[in-house]
Amino acid sequence: MPDDAVVLQLLAETPDLSGILRELIDFEVEELAYAGAFAARLSSGESLQAIAVDGTGGRYFLVGAPAPARRVLFATSEGSAGLIGPSLAGALATMVAVPHWRDLLGFSGGGRLDEMRRTLAWLADGEQRRHPDLGELQIALATGLGLVLPDDPVLALWEAVSAADPDVDFIDDDDEATPWDSLFGVWTIERLMPRPG
Repeated sequence: MPDDAVVLQLLAETPDLSGILRELIDFEVEELAYAGAFAARLSSGESLQAIAVDGTGGRYFLVGAPAPARRVLFATSEGSAGLIGPSLAGALATMVAVPHWRDLLGFSGGGRLDEMRRTLAWLADGEQRRHPDLGELQIALATGLGLVLPDDPVLALWEAVSAADPDVDFIDDDDEATPWDSLFGVWTIERLMPRPG
């Protein structure tokens, strides 16, 4: 897969691709002024480079010193943060393969792979209704950005988030400067299911 810098350059130079990413996975590369308005840091001292935001105020970062491939960290607007891929191309490939990746994490029962798979099965129809052309969008992004979509994107996402060092915290330097929570949510998909009666 291509280096991080190549992917970022392609997104900057190809509005069609960046538009599909914005539509499909809420990955916005054109609003970085917002991402840079916060003094985010890692307790390890590793550097963070803001590369994109989402529509709710979440931020995407490359972690560490400049290199061909750097880990990608996502920080929500609600106080959760964690790694989502070993490189920008790897993270995007997983997110493109499962566009509702945030829900898979949010309804993971505290980080259980089996719960993430149950969530995927329950949400799959809704995702297809939301994007009837999902397969075409995924192919366009994979081809245009040189991504290799994982055979098991749920496992790839679970492994990425699980790979976080428990001793390294993401911190926004606000008044409290407290570490953020894991991206793995405590709920299971039952929380979204209609209750009988």
